Amino acid sequence: MVYRSVFVKFFIAFCLVAKATQNEDVSAELRPSPRIVNGQKAAVGQFPYQVSVRINDQHICGGALVAQNFVLTAAHCVYNIDDDVLGVQAGTVGRTNSGDFRAVSTVIIHPQYGFDNDIALLELKTPFFYSDVIKPIGIASWDVPAGESVVISGWGRIYEGGPLADQLLYTRSLTTLNNEECAKADGTLNPSILCLNSPQSRGFCEGDDGGPAVYKNILIGIASYITKGCGSIAKGGFTNVSYYKNWIQAIIHG
Repeated sequence: MVYRSVFVKFFIAFCLVAKATQNEDVSAELRPSPRIVNGQKAAVGQFPYQVSVRINDQHICGGALVAQNFVLTAAHCVYNIDDDVLGVQAGTVGRTNSGDFRAVSTVIIHPQYGFDNDIALLELKTPFFYSDVIKPIGIASWDVPAGESVVISGWGRIYEGGPLADQLLYTRSLTTLNNEECAKADGTLNPSILCLNSPQSRGFCEGDDGGPAVYKNILIGIASYITKGCGSIAKGGFTNVSYYKNWIQAIIHG
């Protein structure tokens, strides 16, 4: 069973802040920013919902645009981080290229975040303008059947301990597992967790945290934790977005 303590989550948040303030050469080597292992390079506009969550304009995590002024990401990416240093970049496949940047006004962590409920909304100070390269993604309201192909994307590390990806990468090699299979992998039956079967050298890595897992152009998961090293055969843990749809919509439309 994967043991994910509150201490580990706090430590990750602390590392994100500390490493984001380092220079580019050092942070590219050390900052925990999951990337898609052995992924393909994304074309401009291929994933218009994909955003980079940033501290002091340095990439720390992925995220998904779900409304003009709201981004969905993992809670551990932004927990205990000052709103003033947080921002979101959209409309580009380059990690360091200038896309459209928006400052964050409010971080909304799930009220029961701790061992589980690794999900957060970022409210932006000014909304994005939609275009061919910036569009929101719909949120699933149902569980995807087992065995379906899922696409994940991000600028995380290209291998365990390696550098961040300069260009957005993606893979379609992950497949969905049903709740019973997920329980065998994670040690407990938890409807808030989405398990995706990751083949050898095809999973997500540090820096891809908070990034989207998508099925038929619908957001079904947010990258949360890795049970083993990057690229190893694993049933990596994603936050099950459909489980939180009412919470998400209440905030966006409230």
